[in-house]
Amino acid sequence: MKVETRTDCCRIMSENIEDAIILEGSPGAGLIGNIVGWLLVDNLKMKEIGYIESKYFPPLAVLYKGLTLHPFRIYEGEGLVLFLSDFIVPQNVVFDMTNAIVDWMDKNNSKELITFNSAIVREKMNPTAAVANSVESLEKLKNKDIPILQMGNLNGISGTLLTQTAMKNIPGTCILAETLTQYPDPRAAAEVVQSLNKLIDIELDYKPLIQEAENIESRLKKLAEEVKKDPQPPIYI
Repeated sequence: MKVETRTDCCRIMSENIEDAIILEGSPGAGLIGNIVGWLLVDNLKMKEIGYIESKYFPPLAVLYKGLTLHPFRIYEGEGLVLFLSDFIVPQNVVFDMTNAIVDWMDKNNSKELITFNSAIVREKMNPTAAVANSVESLEKLKNKDIPILQMGNLNGISGTLLTQTAMKNIPGTCILAETLTQYPDPRAAAEVVQSLNKLIDIELDYKPLIQEAENIESRLKKLAEEVKKDPQPPIYI
């Protein structure tokens, strides 16, 4: 049975799942959260248990295998609950919506939060890095040999979730990938999955993402070679 958690801007309609690890993925540079989220759903055969809706969300539906899906869904499986958005949540909704998610977590005695994000860099130095919302969570990252991001800002849903869960004494971390562009980066997502595997001791298969990255890189290399052989004339205005 779905239960409602409501704020002024949105509502969560979801089954109650107690004592779970909560994961959050939403669009950003490299689409890291989305790519990792969909991999989780497919690999773990997660079941959709609810959704978040708001009049401030864009009017859209997600198409998947011929079916329309709610654009912000909640999944459950293997002791995990995943909040997965397929659009950029408007800034004026983020604070109240994350409060609703944290209230849901508090009500369901969630064990911890892990959110996914990314940073655009000129040159990749570390495959991933992470930040935590408490000293205890930071020690866990160190014990798992996951590099720590020492300075900077963490914007959007990830940053707000970490600060709000800290006030409820819920352990929280964010795994960040380094990416070179805004475009989908499955190789960076695979690196996030490897850190996630270490952090919560699961064996999520990231090899399909490596294969996808190699396919993309092969197509781009082929395209570059074709352009080099037969460059188009310049456009004059």
